[in-house]
Amino acid sequence: MGFCVSLMLCYAGQSRAQDVRCQPIVPERNEGIHLSKAGTYCLKADLKIDDRNWFFPDGPSGRPNQAVDIDGDNITFDLQKHAIRTGDVSLGIRIENAGPTNYEPGQQPKQPRQVVIKNGSLETSASVGVRSGYYELSVLSDMGHPLETVQTTGMSKDALAKESTSHQRLKEEIFQNQLALRPVRAADYQQRGIRIENMHINARYSKKVSSRARNGAINIQGVGTVIRNCVIETDGSTALWLFGPNAVIENNTIIVHGANPVREADAPIRLHHGDGAVIRNNRIVIKDGANRRGLSVFDTGAITVEKNTFYGMTEKDEVARAFTGKLKMEATGSRFEPAWKAVFVGR
Repeated sequence: MGFCVSLMLCYAGQSRAQDVRCQPIVPERNEGIHLSKAGTYCLKADLKIDDRNWFFPDGPSGRPNQAVDIDGDNITFDLQKHAIRTGDVSLGIRIENAGPTNYEPGQQPKQPRQVVIKNGSLETSASVGVRSGYYELSVLSDMGHPLETVQTTGMSKDALAKESTSHQRLKEEIFQNQLALRPVRAADYQQRGIRIENMHINARYSKKVSSRARNGAINIQGVGTVIRNCVIETDGSTALWLFGPNAVIENNTIIVHGANPVREADAPIRLHHGDGAVIRNNRIVIKDGANRRGLSVFDTGAITVEKNTFYGMTEKDEVARAFTGKLKMEATGSRFEPAWKAVFVGR
C-alpha cells in the first residue's frame, strides 16, 4: 500500500525512522513507534498492541504507554490506509515533548508543532485516541472530579465514604495543577498547527476497564488545530476536547454513543478558549444516553458553526451552550435529523 522506500532502525525497544524522504515504518507487535526528527513517515503494515496479561493483573503490563509517540516538530505520519489497534493499557497517538513531566505545577514545556496524522485508522480500547497537550486539561468536567475513575458498584457505605474523601483530595490536587498549566486566555496558547486528516478514530472501551466518564477520542491543546475528513467515534459523550483558538473542524462524521457515565458539559465537541473556531459540514451523531447538544464551550470568543447536520437532535435542542463565559456563535445552515437510526443502522 505504500510508495516510499528507505531504511529504518530500532532503538530502545521502539521503531525509529531516519531522516530521509518518506521513511517507511515497519511496526512490530506490542512495540511502540517513536518519531522525533522532522520528516514524513509511512506506516507499512498494521500495528497491534495487545491487552495486558490478566493472569498477572498487578504486574508490569509489558506494553508501551502509547502506540505512537511524536515529540518533534514538522512531522507527518502517513498511515497509508493501515490500522493501529491498542489494547487496554495503551494510549493511541501521543504528541508531546520528551522534556519535563507535564504533571508538576508551573511547568509548561514547549510542545511539538506542525504535526500531521493522516490516511488510516486508529482503534483504542482503554484511553484517548490522539492526545497532545496537558493531560489535566481533559480530566476535569465542570470543574469537578466525581467518583468516575473507579468502579464503586458493590462498595459498602464506609468504603464509599473513604473513597469519596480520597477523591476530594485528588480533585483539589488536579484542579490546582490544572490552574498552573492551563493558559489564562486564548492568546496565551502555543502555536501548534496539529492536523488530523482522513482518519477513522474509534475510542470504544474494553469492558475490562472500569466504567467511568471518558476523555473522548481526540484531546489537543494549541493554536490552529485542524480535524478534517475523519470519522471519529467514542463510547462516551464527548469525542473532541480542543483547547486553544482558531481550530477548524470540517467534513467529519462524529459519533458519540453515550454508553459511559454522562457529565453535564459533555457534547460531541468541547471547546476551551476556542476563539475563532470554525465547525462546518460535519455530521454529528448523538446516540442513546448522550446529551442532546452539539457543542459545549468554555471561556470562548466568537465561533462559526455552519452547514452541520445533527443526528439524534431536533430544532428544540441546543446547538451549543457556554458553561463559562458567554456564547458568541454565528450558526447557519444547521440541519436536524431526530431519527439517526435510519441513517446509521448497525453502528
